[in-house]
Amino acid sequence: MSTLHSSAIRSWSDTYQRLRAKAEASRGMVTLTAGTGPSATFPHTTSRDAFAIALVFDTAVTDHASRSLVARWIGESELLAGEPEDSTVTYVGNRSFWETLTAAAIELDRAHAPLPAQSLIDDVMRELEATRPIAQQMHHTAGTTLVTVLAEQSWKAMAVRQFEFFRMLRGEAVGESPFMPTVPATCNADVLVLADYWTDQLARVGHNAHDTYHRLAHSCWREVLHRVMRHASHAPALDTYAHNTEFWNALLLLTTQSDVRDASPTPWAFQVPPCGHHHDPHRNGLHRNAVAVESGPTLDFSAAKTWDDAARMQRDTFSTLRGEDRVTGRLVGRVPRTTISDVRQLAAYWSNGLAKVGEHSFADISYKHVLKRWQDAVAEVERIPSTADPAAVYEHNTDFWEALMTIAIQVAVTAEAPTHWTLVKETAKHALAELPNTLKTAVNDLASGVLAKPLLYVGVGLGGLALTILLLRRSAKSETKS
Repeated sequence: MSTLHSSAIRSWSDTYQRLRAKAEASRGMVTLTAGTGPSATFPHTTSRDAFAIALVFDTAVTDHASRSLVARWIGESELLAGEPEDSTVTYVGNRSFWETLTAAAIELDRAHAPLPAQSLIDDVMRELEATRPIAQQMHHTAGTTLVTVLAEQSWKAMAVRQFEFFRMLRGEAVGESPFMPTVPATCNADVLVLADYWTDQLARVGHNAHDTYHRLAHSCWREVLHRVMRHASHAPALDTYAHNTEFWNALLLLTTQSDVRDASPTPWAFQVPPCGHHHDPHRNGLHRNAVAVESGPTLDFSAAKTWDDAARMQRDTFSTLRGEDRVTGRLVGRVPRTTISDVRQLAAYWSNGLAKVGEHSFADISYKHVLKRWQDAVAEVERIPSTADPAAVYEHNTDFWEALMTIAIQVAVTAEAPTHWTLVKETAKHALAELPNTLKTAVNDLASGVLAKPLLYVGVGLGGLALTILLLRRSAKSETKS
């Protein structure tokens, strides 16, 4: 029996508070803080949850609320009506939905509206007590141990990194659009995780249903998400998703053209499922009702101060996790016994890092052999048959880790090196700072010359004065360049 039954409901505010407390306890909550403004907190409810909760308030709001609140409620209802009634994914309108419920509870108490039927409340409590089989659980499965964590400052940057990450991890598929000739060959499990993540990001922005409507209509995200739920959630988790071009088109449109493309997304954590269609998705815990288990080491290593520090931490972690071999006569002396699944994700992670910072700085002339070693190592990983056992030890681990450690140094150096434009700006700033001294020196030199040879400068006249000013400018420019 739920806690809601322990005492009678005395008001709409009481109804709201108890439903919210139950939702927060069973679904979790989101807290947003924007600068110095007040924080926004709301439950992480699903579309199905929102349907059940809305039925509790609907009749009373329609019959007893003010005209402005009724209009607001209609907007929320229309947004909710666009979602599948049985959807168990995060509701995209969560923020504005719960803020509207707050206003509705206050308004209904003010109007002394009749309280809802107990049966409606019981239905909501049963729904909120039910297990929530969300796609997020798929990256906490027993079939894998490796977690990649990406953090970016904008939606646009995050989507581009995810695109590159999956392109390296899964390979490319032919796109069905002239604007996108190739797309990542993401599998059904991948798009479910991405769909859940970006729906959650949408739920964190916008203060009303109109905002959410605008973003959904602009990106076609709702239609794409519905297709993902219809097809990917019921298909074998490791099969390539049948509508990858549509999915990536919509995702990039949402994150690069939206009015919130510059908003900071939450960090994205992804646990790669084992590759190969011979694996039973249910045996590996990839079905949607999988019980979450403890995840393994992450590829993020936020304590690392540089990229090469992260590589060393990864090597040490895998040596502890998998064991290691000692080698001589190579660039690396310790080689973890990483598996095929491990090296696939490591290859994607470091290729993604290389793409983020660039292959080399403008002043780097020694990068080519390092880059070639890494490209060869990645190509060798990509040649692994899709039917290979992902838990098998990778046979070229020494070559792979030698390439990984050297490319990590390359990425670190490139990330820390100043760009050509930065150097130009710094040079210009230094020249401007020294300009008064340069002009002062030039004037002093000219004055000294006049005093030393007064007769030579007596007949210069106005034309000579103009020439002198021009020479001073050229002298200052010359000093600035030097």
